[in-house]
Amino acid sequence: MTVGFIGTGAISEAIITGLLTAGNYSGQILITRRSNARSARLVRSFPSITIYDDNQSLVDNCDLVIIAVLPEQCEAVLKQLHFRSTQTIISLVSGTKLSILAPLLSPATKIHRAVPMPPVEIGKGPIPVCPPDPLVEAFFQNIGQVIPLNDEAHFRTFAAGSAVMATFFRWVAENAAWMAAQGVPDDQAALYSASLTEALANLTLAANPQQLQALSQECLTAGGLNEQVLRELEKQDWFAAMNTALDGIMRRLENSSNGK
Repeated sequence: MTVGFIGTGAISEAIITGLLTAGNYSGQILITRRSNARSARLVRSFPSITIYDDNQSLVDNCDLVIIAVLPEQCEAVLKQLHFRSTQTIISLVSGTKLSILAPLLSPATKIHRAVPMPPVEIGKGPIPVCPPDPLVEAFFQNIGQVIPLNDEAHFRTFAAGSAVMATFFRWVAENAAWMAAQGVPDDQAALYSASLTEALANLTLAANPQQLQALSQECLTAGGLNEQVLRELEKQDWFAAMNTALDGIMRRLENSSNGK
């Protein structure tokens, strides 16, 4: 199968890197010269990639087309292109619904939305796909955890939930920085904080929804160290503030999808 990327931004680079390393993808990959520096870097790393100077030539030579342009560019880019009814299209365009994409991609009807996260570069992370499709799920399955969705409205919730990435990285970094401030060498503090969060994340992956909600309490010993930190953060409404922030992200996404 030949896959082509219209738009070669950071997420396209992450997907391609994941496919050709962790994913062991053996099909052809075509990219546009939309970002010269990134396109050149990808070809240096993976000589099997082919660069196209115009989007239509790329589309003409693909079985699977991935649309990875900015939302404000989407309509202008797609209106200039002609697709085939036999092609499968995956849109990574934030906030652009299937009902908007369909007339722009006709006569193609196999149209899907996906939300890969940057860790797909190392074969990790959630990849919501809507609507479910065996070919699309098989394409992504080696670079992350595919989550098939029948309800397109859930995309907005997943997008909001992904907004915690920067906060997570800040938390890991602050933990390491605090340890270093106590005299621990920087490299040891960073390794400890990163390794701890990796191990905890693996525990969450093994948990069902009920177990996930119980993990925090299971870590607590009355009067213990974990309890002290958790109760202090609860006093400061840390978790309530996070929920408020996510509510704000949802409102922003809703306004965006409504054209506001």
